[in-house]
This record gives sequence, C-alpha cells and structure tokens, in this order.
Amino acid sequence: MHGERVIDTGLLKELRIDSANRDDHGGGPPKWLWGALGAVALLALAGGAAWWFIAGNKPVPVQTVVVKANGQGASAGAVLQATGYVTARRMATVSAQITGTVAEVLIDEGFKVRKGQVLARLDDTGLRAGLAAAEAQVRTAQANQGQLRAQLAQAEADARRQAELAASGMTTRQSQEQTVTAVKTYQAQLEASQRQVEAAQAGVRQARVNYDYATVRAPFDGIVTARAAQVGEIISPLSAGGGFTRTGVGTIVDMDSLEVNVDVNEAY
Repeated sequence: MHGERVIDTGLLKELRIDSANRDDHGGGPPKWLWGALGAVALLALAGGAAWWFIAGNKPVPVQTVVVKANGQGASAGAVLQATGYVTARRMATVSAQITGTVAEVLIDEGFKVRKGQVLARLDDTGLRAGLAAAEAQVRTAQANQGQLRAQLAQAEADARRQAELAASGMTTRQSQEQTVTAVKTYQAQLEASQRQVEAAQAGVRQARVNYDYATVRAPFDGIVTARAAQVGEIISPLSAGGGFTRTGVGTIVDMDSLEVNVDVNEAY
C-alpha cells in the first residue's frame, strides 16, 4: 500500500468550542491553579473528540467548557472560558498502489482497524494471470538449463575420449579440437541460461508484488472515519480527474495522535 498521506484536518473544526463572553477579573487566583483547571478542561475536550471520531465524524453540539474556581474574596466565582479544537497528527486516506476496480470493501465508518488489516481488495484477475505467466517462464528457462547441462556433460565426455585417442595416435587433432570447442560453447550457453533463469525469477517476484498490491491494508492502528469507495468503482493512487476515479477506499485516524489546541487569555 501507499505510504501515509496526511490530509486537511478541517473536518475536525466541527469540534470548535464556542467562545462566549469571558469574565476577566483583575485579582484572579494564582496561575498554578488555572494551569490545573486548564488540564481538566483539556481532558474533557479530548474525551469529546474521541467520541466524535468513533461516531463517524457526525457533527457534535457546540459546547462551552467552563471551569470554576472555589476561592475566597475577589477570586470567588472567577470563570475560565477557553476556545479550542481537536486535531489529529496522524490521519491518512488509504489507497491501493495500483489502479484497479474495487472487488470487495471490508470497512465502514466507525470500524476499528489494526495495522496490516485488509481493508479492501481489487479485481486481481489480470494480476493472477500475469503471475502464472511469469512462473511458466521460470519453468521453461529451468528446463532449457537442464538440457544444456546434459549437453555439456556429453561434450565433456567426448572431449576426454578424444584426448585419450589423441594420446595413442588414434584420432586427428581436428577431431580433438572440435570436442574442446563444443565444451566451451555449451559452457557459454549454460551461463546465459542461468541469467535467463534469474531474469524469469525476478519477473515472478515483481508479479507477486503487483498481485499483493491488489489487497489494500491499514497502514496503522486507528478508526475509520470515512468510507470512500464502493464495489465496482475504480481507484487509483493518482487522481484521474472528472470524478470517475477514487483516490482511496477510506480515511483512518490514529486516536493516539489527537491533540487539543485551546486559546487561553494571557491573564490566566
């Protein structure tokens, strides 16, 4: 599958908290107290964000997080109001690494997925045929190599016999040289056949990679926030334009990467 592609986090802006009128007090409580109260507000925002993601990106009601301080004197009744939003540092639209027709989609909004889990499958008819053809080429190359080995063995035996006959003066020098030449020829052909076998094996490895690309897997653990493709549609890692080709099967958000951004008045 593709590497991760972080997309616009504008979808998360629905979590923005309404900035109501803020009560500013000149003699508020100590800053450390507001830091502790702010942490409570952040936890409340994070919890709401997690529920929003799992619910499938449905709009959530605007809510103001209010933290009251239990103090005395001028600090009593002071209220901290903060405007903020939740973003995900790790969000990806998951696509296949090849262009193809969707044959099966195994996810929907709200699904929890694990890294490596199958999300969708493309039509792999052509890819399976390509893999079978590559494997057949390997078998053919190996068969040719086996024949050359047998021919080389025979040529070497003929060369030894001619050498023995030449030693006793029972053959001509020309006959002996012919057998030596035959040995060298078969050796060269055998080396070439080995390269052909290796090339065919590389073709099988590439065909298997292409075949695996027909299966779309989750790049990391997360929650499916959007399903973008249906069976029968064409998906591609590159947009073809015109709205006829999908660029992904769905969007996944890593819930462990959520961040809460809050605007707090400098007075606190």
